Amino acid sequence: MEIAVSHLPTDPARALEIARLAEEVGIGTFGVADSSHLYGAMYPVAQHILAHTRTIQVGPCVTNPVTRHPSVHAADVAALNGLFPGRVFVAMGTGDSAVHSVGLRPADPGQVGEALDTIRAAAGPGPQLFLAASGPRAAAATPVSADGVLLGGGFEPGWLGRLATAAAEGAGRRQRGWMIAVAHLVERDSEVAAARQAVRASVIAVARHGLGVNLAGRGVPADLVPGLRELFSRYVFAEHARPDGANARTLADYPREEAYLLDRFALVGTPGEAAERLRAVEEKTDIEGIVLTTTVPDPMTHVALIGRLVQGGRA
Repeated sequence: MEIAVSHLPTDPARALEIARLAEEVGIGTFGVADSSHLYGAMYPVAQHILAHTRTIQVGPCVTNPVTRHPSVHAADVAALNGLFPGRVFVAMGTGDSAVHSVGLRPADPGQVGEALDTIRAAAGPGPQLFLAASGPRAAAATPVSADGVLLGGGFEPGWLGRLATAAAEGAGRRQRGWMIAVAHLVERDSEVAAARQAVRASVIAVARHGLGVNLAGRGVPADLVPGLRELFSRYVFAEHARPDGANARTLADYPREEAYLLDRFALVGTPGEAAERLRAVEEKTDIEGIVLTTTVPDPMTHVALIGRLVQGGRA
């Protein structure tokens, strides 16, 4: 299983520091999250990283066709591919915090596929293009131009399989299947409880988008559905993924729901424990890669431990 990371670009210099470490420890792809109103510009940070690293693939993960027109994406990706051929990666979805935080609506899934087609036409075969999807309708919009699909359903093998099937049917061929997970790797088992607390806000951010409105249809236990609906209805986009923000505090009112979301959407533990869990995913699905978030108190140590997963405890 290939391992990638994704980072919120609040500080370009810090992003480069983390990307250089990721490259050094053998991580092949570095995604730059795109929620410009909340966390800063994405394409300038991606270019900054590409210019000061050697081999790692870099690009938006995940972007959308709403806050930038597809033609603008296409021009930016084509330029980056011209400057750094074979090193550009794009994951595009309908939009979440990036669009909601500025009062816009997410794209229709078909627009996402069309946007990837536009990028492919402008940039050629060089960039790796992934459609990001958490539901069957979104996955079914995967175009032939895509190289794969990035699935947001969490560690739920049946749901991941259903999304992968929808993507293959939409594109008319099997797609490389990757998944995305909130992550916090630690040195010792004694650190796991604190690590779970540190990523609570990121977990609710990913889970709210990953589960959508049809919770029961996405494998959520029936007794948790009412509480999760209440929890998601209280979500504050201005506090998206902020570890000490309102969304993390809201979770205190929903302990059972929080425990479920952490188990389904987070990879927390030592590199050995993470490798074991990823092996289990490989055995039950056709997933080929995973994107791990870096929204942790010490991202450098976290990325170094992901490197240990890649080098020694790889799934």
